Amino acid sequence: MGNLDISKIVTIILFFFIGMFFFGDKIFSWYQHKDDLQLGLSKLIYTKTDFNNLDTTEKTAFLRETSSACVSKHHVDKLSCMDTSYWLADSLEREGVDKDLVIDLMPSCIKACETEKYIAPVIDKSNNKNPSGKSEGTKWMWED
Repeated sequence: MGNLDISKIVTIILFFFIGMFFFGDKIFSWYQHKDDLQLGLSKLIYTKTDFNNLDTTEKTAFLRETSSACVSKHHVDKLSCMDTSYWLADSLEREGVDKDLVIDLMPSCIKACETEKYIAPVIDKSNNKNPSGKSEGTKWMWED
């Protein structure tokens, strides 16, 4: 091994600063977020129509899983509830989920983050129609 002269030291320092100039922000961002919680869902639903075609138990399971991810992200990464919902939206969009469905999931994420538990939102008002076709009218106390 030869001697380490001034030109080699200057070259190494120059390459270091050039590398930091071009890649420093990416390296710094990666270092800050390397321990962040990633979105891991067992099942993804990609469009709003697919979501609306699911039965109630599957919808509830999907909403419970997304809101659970929101609560976990809020506690692990110490984000505000609004930032957590934006994280959910961004993560789902990166996975290819439709923007309409992502926008509909954000309020349930915020509510789950604020209450720290899952509360079932109104899923789809069009599916909650009265199947018998009769009006419900007034319910009397002796009718149960």
